[in-house]
Amino acid sequence: MDLARLAYDRSPITIQNLLITFYGWKLKRLRYGHDFSIHAAFLERSQYFSKEAIREYQECRLRELLNHCQNHVPHYRRLMQMHGITAETVSIDNIRKYFPVITKADLRNSTREFLSTAFHRRGRIKINTSGTTGSPLIITTTRSAVQHNYAFFARFLRWAGVSVNQPSATFCGRVIIPSRQTRPPFWRRNYALNNTLFSSYHIAEDTITAYIQELERSNPRFIDSYPSAIFTVAHYVNRNAIQHGIRPKAIITSSETLLSHQRIEIEKAFQCPVFDQYGSAEMIAFIGQCEHGTYHANPEYGLLEVLDNQGRPVAKGVVGQLVFTGFLNFAMPLIRYRIGDSAILANYACKCGRNFPVIESLAGRTDDLIVTPDGRYVGRLDPIFKGLKHIKESQIIQERPDLIVIRLVRETGYTEETGRELVEALKGRVGDIAITIEYCDAIPRTATGKFLSVVSKVPSRLDRHESESRT
Repeated sequence: MDLARLAYDRSPITIQNLLITFYGWKLKRLRYGHDFSIHAAFLERSQYFSKEAIREYQECRLRELLNHCQNHVPHYRRLMQMHGITAETVSIDNIRKYFPVITKADLRNSTREFLSTAFHRRGRIKINTSGTTGSPLIITTTRSAVQHNYAFFARFLRWAGVSVNQPSATFCGRVIIPSRQTRPPFWRRNYALNNTLFSSYHIAEDTITAYIQELERSNPRFIDSYPSAIFTVAHYVNRNAIQHGIRPKAIITSSETLLSHQRIEIEKAFQCPVFDQYGSAEMIAFIGQCEHGTYHANPEYGLLEVLDNQGRPVAKGVVGQLVFTGFLNFAMPLIRYRIGDSAILANYACKCGRNFPVIESLAGRTDDLIVTPDGRYVGRLDPIFKGLKHIKESQIIQERPDLIVIRLVRETGYTEETGRELVEALKGRVGDIAITIEYCDAIPRTATGKFLSVVSKVPSRLDRHESESRT
């Protein structure tokens, strides 16, 4: 433990609140400055652009990005020289011809090659990714790009009927409470951002009542949380029929795949809609639900592709790998970057009137999909739990191509018949794979507090294909 961490843990709560508020003040200056205001005003207008205007904007931003890369980014300069092309050669329609998909492994192995020489070292900001798969990254960006990113988040909040300035509560992955603490308060105040930070690591059956009481007292306009954290509180509220005065306008979820049963439970407990959001530390994508509950990829943020294992665009309604070209971060531009998640493009428009790509579902991480013996990828497995009672938490782990383990945290009333129904429902989706159930008291989170509903230890064909293509 470093000295700063040790000093924080040993400080009185009042001092801890002041330290967090000081850090919040620095974040506020970083996120909501002059560039934020400019971008936020533009995004209010651009969300109602025609399809033609959106495409024209994307083509313009793509040329601007490629001109920058040709002049300042070693990796792309060499690639464009090799093909004998300039920014004017490339369009949305032919970008696949000249730029191969890159992966996190490519970025990790050659980080310096993706850094722009146009930015002085003092003007760069470094962001550490969480590395839920055991492979964290360090992303380089700029203050302007960060503010541009938060302009998108602010627009998303407006879709949910709230704003960045309103009182909020956050269930965070940061360690804000000493691990040894067993009594409340399990929260700290960030007065600079009008926010109450709740520890995700201290939520337990004997502490949730204190969380509920503080949520009532602080009366947040919206709650921002990992799905698994706020779901645990919501499940407790519903199971115990607790009457409370928590009245947020919206629940904002991100960083994990939001499962359908979690959404139902959360909305029931807090009597407000859940708005799910998807982004990345690499600053290449922003997907969020509008006021009609539809997932939209924000086209001003970058180009979206949904591809099969051979790198070809999939049909709408078919699951594919998400590949993005980001328009925000010129300090570390990423062109056709496979982020490691999968989704399904919808073949319908949204009633909200925005001409944005519609995502039917975010199907989960590609390394968190079940790989069947016949080569199929199976995601969105939460429907197998529909109608089953007395299961508090679950996790599906594919240990081998021929073995899946279901971890279950049971509640009073659980029967072996429930387990048999669960196994049969899963077999109906994955086919002839051995399935066993393992009972446990709790399912561990990642180092950043995230809950993984599906974990595959089986390398996918896509991973093997990429490895072979680089050798």
